[in-house]
Amino acid sequence: MGGVVSFENAEIIYVAEDGAIGLTESFASRFENDMPFDIKRPVVTRKHETLIKENWSAIYQGTSAFDAVKHLTPTKFFYRTFYNILFEMAPSLRPIFRSSMTVQGKSLAGIIKTLATVINGANIVR
Repeated sequence: MGGVVSFENAEIIYVAEDGAIGLTESFASRFENDMPFDIKRPVVTRKHETLIKENWSAIYQGTSAFDAVKHLTPTKFFYRTFYNILFEMAPSLRPIFRSSMTVQGKSLAGIIKTLATVINGANIVR
């Protein structure tokens, strides 16, 4: 994952010897009570890197479930499906998302696209 790493002000992100990237203990502890799904310290491992790249590539290009007439783009299909399932499973989360779902969806897709791109970059932590 990535390449050159600077630890000058690494207060938020750390890179382990095996290449895994995660949040530092001091940073993650500030949000421990707010972390969902009992994920207290998120880490992206080499295995996650592969899954992110493969799955985002498939999503970005469109899978067999994508219907161009209904959704226009594969990423629109992704975020509509994501938020529909999220709100079905956890309706109490709906009020948190006050702006339009298009704006939220574009932000989500942009974040994932950036993660999938940055994970291959030469300067993941600077």
